[in-house]
Amino acid sequence: MEVYRDDRGMVPAAATSAGVHATPPEPEPPLIDVLVLDDSRFDAMQLQRECRSTELPVRVTIASGIEEFRKMLERRRYHVVFIDYLLPDGDGLKAQEYLREEERNGQSPVVMISGEARHDVAVEAIRSGCIDYKAKSDLTREALKGLILRALEEGSKLAQATLRRALDAQRDELVLAMRDIIREEISRGTGHHDTGAETLQMLRSYGLVPSGGDEDWSDLLEDPATQFIFRKH
Repeated sequence: MEVYRDDRGMVPAAATSAGVHATPPEPEPPLIDVLVLDDSRFDAMQLQRECRSTELPVRVTIASGIEEFRKMLERRRYHVVFIDYLLPDGDGLKAQEYLREEERNGQSPVVMISGEARHDVAVEAIRSGCIDYKAKSDLTREALKGLILRALEEGSKLAQATLRRALDAQRDELVLAMRDIIREEISRGTGHHDTGAETLQMLRSYGLVPSGGDEDWSDLLEDPATQFIFRKH
């Protein structure tokens, strides 16, 4: 067997070759953060065990009361929140209100839970924006896995909608700024022997204004239907 010497002493050549070509380890999947608000330690721990049994990469945090719940909301963003309806210092709907007011978790999907199936609670929970209502006895491994995956999907949709709104607002600001710049350029003159004519030619080349005619360019710039077209040259 071939060997070579380095600072560690005699090392088999095959070992170094295997080390060079070794497959890198698979990256760890991102954690799914789950927050459980339940004053029953037994029920909360049972829910935690069932979440872990789904084989999803979950990290479960437990709060036993609303005040502790509010502190947990400040620590990190949660992908799904389970809230017990009956609490010693309020109810689940009040806890959900606190969540919606919190900047980081205001859009987090919520599942309302209770010790027994109650139609009135289910109706209130869904109306208040919960993605589902479940009796604790129905929180099996498969049910929890479905709820967690559904919450991830809902969270992704909300994130995309938030991003679209931000991009739309940014685009509107950019369009307003461009209109002001163009309006200023056109105001310098529109004759054939001034810079305004060159500006209009440039605008026509980008499809912003039509060719020819006696259009009122001020009205054109005020019209919300007028769009900017960006072309690569």
